[in-house]
Amino acid sequence: MLTLPVGVCLGTFGVTYAELRRTARMLDALGFDSVWLWDHYVSWNDPREPVIEGLTAPAGLAEATGRIRLGPLVANNTNRHPGRLAKIAATLQEMSGGRFELGLGGGGLRAEQESFGIDQGTLAERTERVAEALVVITLLWSGEPVTFHGRHYRLTGAIVAPPPHPRPPIIVGARGPQLCHIAGRLANGLNLQWRDRARLDEQLAALDAGLAEAGRDRAGFDLSVHAAWESLAPDPHTALAHWAALGFTRAIIYLGAPYPHDGLQWLAREMGL
Repeated sequence: MLTLPVGVCLGTFGVTYAELRRTARMLDALGFDSVWLWDHYVSWNDPREPVIEGLTAPAGLAEATGRIRLGPLVANNTNRHPGRLAKIAATLQEMSGGRFELGLGGGGLRAEQESFGIDQGTLAERTERVAEALVVITLLWSGEPVTFHGRHYRLTGAIVAPPPHPRPPIIVGARGPQLCHIAGRLANGLNLQWRDRARLDEQLAALDAGLAEAGRDRAGFDLSVHAAWESLAPDPHTALAHWAALGFTRAIIYLGAPYPHDGLQWLAREMGL
């Protein structure tokens, strides 16, 4: 019996869109929960390695699939003004028939950002920007004019029309407790890296504090674990049961190219999808 829904994050380095599309269609047909893409401009392996843009490709995948949920894991907040991102997400929600989820994070790969002339700021500034972006995006999705004067973003009578319906869930990707707290206050979900599991108690305490501040608890909140294929494949039932016992509500498994199609078919059979 499947303990948790399982999604797959497809790495976007060294891959063509045709390969992404083929794999996403396979995941859709096999019954996986969701498919996610990175939001990077440049490969850290080799700057000349091909890289698929992470907020353009989901538009094609929305047309190529019919059931699976999709989104970026995670959109780098420094790559786009939140007003622009709100509009992009609203369009992707319409194109996908309501299957889009907006993953959002603070970024932090300085070399990539600087090569494109993007001033990513300090860690504290990036964290503050994510908090403001969550407010801005949520306000814009009302479909009403928004005037917002924050420390990092200013809007005057901005509007997203049509607003997305339903509003996409916003999933914050975080490592430090500050963003976990912000996710609890302002987002619909939190995605944590399994490689950071030594920090899990600290992360969950910050999440719970943020939820309490917003008058909420974890009921209905999406807490997902982002793990490598090697953390799941040897014994998927045990891994999923362990993550569920820790409080996670969804597992998202990372795959780099070339994608293991045979392994995905085996995993789907093993999990009874």
